[in-house]
Amino acid sequence: IATTPPQSTMQFMMLLLSWCSFVVVNSQDTNTVEVNFECPNPCPWRFTGFILIPNTSCKSYAQCRNGNPIGEFQCFGNYIFAEAKGGCDFASDGESECQPVPCPVPPTQSPTESPTISESPTKTLTPTAPEPPRPTPFPTPVFFSFLSFVESRRQSIEATVLQSAGGPSTAYTMEGLMSALDIVVNQFPSDKTFYVGEGEYAGLRYGVANFAAFLSQAMSEGIRMDSCDEWNTDYIFQDNTEKFPLSNACGQYKRAYDLEICKSTEPFECPIDRNMEVTALDYNQNFMPGKTGPPAFSCKPYDGSSFSGFYDLFDDVIVESAYSNSLGRTNVAGCCWWKRGALMTGGRCAIGKLNKYVGKEAADSRGIYVYPDIDFCSNPEAICDHIRTHELRWLIGFLDWSGRVETYVDAITGWSYMDELKKIVDSGMADDAFITAVTNIVTKNCHNLDICADTWGEDPDKDYFELNRRVDFRNIMTNVLNLPETAPPTVTPKSIVPTFAPTVYIPPTPQPTSIPKTVVVLSPNSTSKCKYNMVVVLAPMVALATWCVWL
Repeated sequence: IATTPPQSTMQFMMLLLSWCSFVVVNSQDTNTVEVNFECPNPCPWRFTGFILIPNTSCKSYAQCRNGNPIGEFQCFGNYIFAEAKGGCDFASDGESECQPVPCPVPPTQSPTESPTISESPTKTLTPTAPEPPRPTPFPTPVFFSFLSFVESRRQSIEATVLQSAGGPSTAYTMEGLMSALDIVVNQFPSDKTFYVGEGEYAGLRYGVANFAAFLSQAMSEGIRMDSCDEWNTDYIFQDNTEKFPLSNACGQYKRAYDLEICKSTEPFECPIDRNMEVTALDYNQNFMPGKTGPPAFSCKPYDGSSFSGFYDLFDDVIVESAYSNSLGRTNVAGCCWWKRGALMTGGRCAIGKLNKYVGKEAADSRGIYVYPDIDFCSNPEAICDHIRTHELRWLIGFLDWSGRVETYVDAITGWSYMDELKKIVDSGMADDAFITAVTNIVTKNCHNLDICADTWGEDPDKDYFELNRRVDFRNIMTNVLNLPETAPPTVTPKSIVPTFAPTVYIPPTPQPTSIPKTVVVLSPNSTSKCKYNMVVVLAPMVALATWCVWL
């Protein structure tokens, strides 16, 4: 039997194999960043700062250092790059305010006997001080995977998480959340960024679980109230009525926001300014039917005779008298540090860190231009009333989370948040002990109230919202983020365990298990010169074509 195929058939097979190789190579999915060949370097000559990348509809911008790109960032949703802000800004009414920019042309130098310096472009910014180190200039690959995953769950997050007691939240939006995530991961110091996971698959699950824990706390804090500012809720029952001291702006439930300072290793707290005057944007406008409720928090100088007073629930009036809060304060001088944002974060330390990491202090001392126009220490209410408030409300929460929760390690027991986070993911979210401990850290600054000597004061709604946070955490993990589906299952080979059951012999099936050896030999005729086995030729061709289609 002749088995050598003719040359034309071999050529066809080689052509088919070459086409398959082309398809395979050109269909590979990669995680590499596409190069903008129209503008490989968007940074003007010697420019340092942030600048729009051309031909990206104002959605992408680059961080430049001395004319070289060192990082690339994106704006999400209705946010576009704003040069004046040095970052993403909300496009009013959803309309793009993007103005096209050309790709900078590098300066040319004519060859001369002595070196010459070409004229710099019109738009330059030369630093006047030595260039400070930048925090995490390049986003990690897992961050892009994390952002894509969160964006893919947008509808579920908006429908389940971003819901206040009165309906869909207007104070906390998905666009603000995504923008804040980009800043906290790419602009904060490397040891203060929000944890989004590590490596691939299993590592990403840790980041998703961390995100779920954060959201479960935010739901019972700022999102539930649909408010950026803290409300006055710490009342004193006296004379058969509830009295709400207006000096609660200085701190509620035995906390003193103006006296809380940072650790000695990070002395970034804002200085106390007793001449500062600030009024909160939000307050509880649906306090009680027929009652106006306590007014918005405020701070103002104390002249020695005027007192902040209290709100009388029974008479529905504000009484100006020397009425103290739970820590004895009767005025609000220097008390501008009430809680704000997604986690209701307060105190001079947290706001001082925000200013140090991304505010005016960051621009002045570290060259980080995220909010170069905002001095949060002199205007902490900018978190709630600035044009970029929708990302700032989330950002102050992420700052609090990365600084107090992710780094939490108990000195007595060695309990570590990051260790317990990975344990709860690896064990399949076996119990509620983890989220209960996290709730205690967020609300009381201690994971186990039985062993901590110094915790924040009791909130009368503590037990109710503890249950809420446990339920919300499980709901977010399983129904919103579908955590078990964020990684492919690990297939572990199982060893065969011998048993004492009798072995049953199963006879082979009658179906053929191999290609029949009987072949049909075709005799040559006037229209065919085939002298070889057609099965031998066609079988590999069909298999090869099937493999190509599968690819």
